[in-house]
Amino acid sequence: MKIEPSILDVDTNKLNFNAIEKYVERIHIDVLPNGKYTPSVVKRIKTELEKDVHLMILNIEKNIIPYKNAGATTINFNVLSENVFEKIKKIKKAGMKVGLSINPETKVNSLKPFIKKIDEVLVMSVHPGKGGQQFINVSNKIKKIRKMNENVLIKIDGGIKEKTLRKIKKADVAIIGSYIFNKKDPIEIIKKLSLKNVAKNIRKDIIKMINNSNSGHPAGALGMADIFTILYFDEMKYDIKNVKWDERDYLVLSNGHICAVLYSCLARAGFFPKKELKGFRKIGHMLEGHPSLKIPGIENSSGPLGIGLSQAAGMALGSINRIFCIVSDGEQDEGNNWEAVMFAAKYKLNNLICIMDRNKIQLSGNTKDVMKLGNLKQKYKSFGWNVQVINGHNFKQIKKSLNYKGKKPLMIIANTIPGKGISFMESKYEWHGKVPNDKETILALEELDEIR
Repeated sequence: MKIEPSILDVDTNKLNFNAIEKYVERIHIDVLPNGKYTPSVVKRIKTELEKDVHLMILNIEKNIIPYKNAGATTINFNVLSENVFEKIKKIKKAGMKVGLSINPETKVNSLKPFIKKIDEVLVMSVHPGKGGQQFINVSNKIKKIRKMNENVLIKIDGGIKEKTLRKIKKADVAIIGSYIFNKKDPIEIIKKLSLKNVAKNIRKDIIKMINNSNSGHPAGALGMADIFTILYFDEMKYDIKNVKWDERDYLVLSNGHICAVLYSCLARAGFFPKKELKGFRKIGHMLEGHPSLKIPGIENSSGPLGIGLSQAAGMALGSINRIFCIVSDGEQDEGNNWEAVMFAAKYKLNNLICIMDRNKIQLSGNTKDVMKLGNLKQKYKSFGWNVQVINGHNFKQIKKSLNYKGKKPLMIIANTIPGKGISFMESKYEWHGKVPNDKETILALEELDEIR
């Protein structure tokens, strides 16, 4: 489920929109009679986030263009307003999405005449106009609206906390204000509530990038999206304004062919504009088919498999910074990899955390058929490493494994599903380097959108 912060009772001058943009796609703006969010105030909110505006005022028609000019991308108004069809038509003509809101006392059937004409439904789970009210369960309304139009976006607004999210799990968007901004660290709350959606968006980026370029490696990139989400949006220290910051954590990608997942993270973290993703694997553009040091945020160039751990071990020996190294299970076939394993153990490089993508596939088949790898946990232990085995899609396990304080280098064997999130790709080695065609891309994105 997507989280949409509501800024009704917030001083926007004190908000760190750059930080918020890493985790969510929209902000919600309530426009009340004599309220502070006039078109001029909304226009002064400088952010890349979409502005989802709820007009709770008279003269809605007169305010459509002013709020459009202020950067609004969606206009919501009450379903019981007069001349609803005319308002919908004017908002659509202005190039914005239309949302109809229903209050707690309003019957869902009031939406029926308009449900095929609108993009979104805003279900109020409190009485509108004041923050901090108690949540009203609207789960039955969500079911009824979904039956009316399975494609309409359903947003819930009011009184939502982390514990109440499960009551609206069939909705698409949770609009949350007081629960976020009354906390000491609002960004931390936004992050906690949004990480799974960040991972979903990264997977969507991967599919779009590879389809657009007609080249790339989807299976491994999709399978590692959860681990990369935790690394870049929860765990790692970095500074997008000073990419060579001395105290940063390093990430070394050995299996460089899955770089689509890394590029998506770097763009969404702010290292470079998201529009650069459209140039993935295209001549004359920055984002090459394997990582290059000319790309902001990249710490190593990679291509030949098996060399990344040697690079990471050298970095770990020469610094006190944490060095995260991503390797594939297929790379365990490479002799150079085991030289690095011995090197790291000899020098007790406890600032080196290696994460193996144990997805059990490689270019030409399943790893068990190409080259049996045996008991990797026992192998790494016998070479003098500490080892943890985790579910590479379980956020709690990923985060716990990264909180490492040992005296040896750490190997995290992350069991992952290649092609994760897309049914026709999951666990099939054929998708190691296969490009989804346009029809498959549409199906893949639809499946990802269904994840709430």
